[in-house]
Amino acid sequence: MTAQITPSSQLDHLPLFLSKQHPEFIKVFEAVNDLPIDDTHCHLITDRDAVTTPQRYLERISLAGYGTAYYFPQGVYDRWLNGDEATRHELNKAFDIQSKVAGITRDIAESVFMKFVVKELSQFLSCEPRLEAVIEARNERGKNYWGYVNSLLRDVNYENIMLDTGYAEGCGAVEISRFEEAILPCRTNRLARIEMIQRELFPLDISFEEYEQRFGTRMHEMLDGGGEGNYGKKSYGMKSYLLPFIGLIRPLYDREVARDSWKTLRDSFHKIPATDREATYNLSKDLRRYNFTIALEECLKRDIPMQIHTGDGEPPFVILRNQDPFFLEEVCRFDRDGVMRMPKIIPLHAGYPSVGKAAWLSHLYPNCYFELSIMTPHVHQSLFQRYMQVMEVVPLSKIMYASDAAHIPELYWLAGRWGKRYLAQALTEHVVGGSLSFDEAIEGARKILYKNNRSLYKLD
Repeated sequence: MTAQITPSSQLDHLPLFLSKQHPEFIKVFEAVNDLPIDDTHCHLITDRDAVTTPQRYLERISLAGYGTAYYFPQGVYDRWLNGDEATRHELNKAFDIQSKVAGITRDIAESVFMKFVVKELSQFLSCEPRLEAVIEARNERGKNYWGYVNSLLRDVNYENIMLDTGYAEGCGAVEISRFEEAILPCRTNRLARIEMIQRELFPLDISFEEYEQRFGTRMHEMLDGGGEGNYGKKSYGMKSYLLPFIGLIRPLYDREVARDSWKTLRDSFHKIPATDREATYNLSKDLRRYNFTIALEECLKRDIPMQIHTGDGEPPFVILRNQDPFFLEEVCRFDRDGVMRMPKIIPLHAGYPSVGKAAWLSHLYPNCYFELSIMTPHVHQSLFQRYMQVMEVVPLSKIMYASDAAHIPELYWLAGRWGKRYLAQALTEHVVGGSLSFDEAIEGARKILYKNNRSLYKLD
């Protein structure tokens, strides 16, 4: 049987410089490492990665590999990935797929992140610290994949996740429920994404009035659990992916502007698709702003948060320059009739790489919160400096742990393992420097790791 990592064994493998630099670290870490975790932003794991190869694993765990399909015409990569030998040969001949994938994964394999991942997983899987050995041991555990997934989340003590069901790789209620059952006793609380409704309705040849009515009905169902709900359940909050499409978000209430945008979108279905990303997104820009405004009104009415994609990347699909956290200022204000109504806003991904901007936005607006995903775990050792930067300006009562884990279940584990480790290091710095007492530091960790999430989403 494969040995499990325990808090004490994690201590045995901590970099020596941590304990040498901060004599208080072990005491702080032991307290932090025992705490539960709530993940305020994460995604579905399926069993399609139960058995994998080193190259495929590198592609699935990395941010650079996330957008591989978008390097080719729609559907081509999936056909290549799932096709027989003849199909793969023909597609590779036409689109040079293998060399592009190899180029992405070859560089990822040489990253410090992956070299660190291999060392960490070799401890958990009790194998040699080589990628090939890790994948072999992982594939063996994949014979009981859901048991393996459960062991990863239990090892770092997950108790709640806020599951964004808007990105589920084409999966539906059955797969989502299977994942939720597999990770018990960790509880799942679903979040609805505005784009889920738009995907359903944008292709329909209907009037703007019917579109508007259907949008409102589906949003209420997803939020409150009526009808089909959010794959059969209610939602605890919403998420928007609007920022990468349009940049600065200005709320839009004008129905006539939205109507014109709907007509432009309808007309575009009968024309040759635009090849320029920005031109394509501009077709529906005002309609998306209108939908977003309606959704944010519903969040405000229910006193639930709106998560908004910022920072991160996902090229070549999105426009990186649009993802500046300061582009959310009008959303944080949400002015109407001379009043700043200030709904609960959560810029995602720590605004990374613009961490300071996301932190400053959360400092200035009391309704704006700060979550730590993507940066945790992908920044790994430098999380210490980033956590220090965030805690410089964001109150401890507004910082929330998150992973944005998707595809690969080890991302849940790595985020929890490294998140606790480097949070403890940052808190130790404050204890040693005298800005926090030991008890204040551990209470700060409780807030960041689970209390703030439960308070904001009103979890039982």
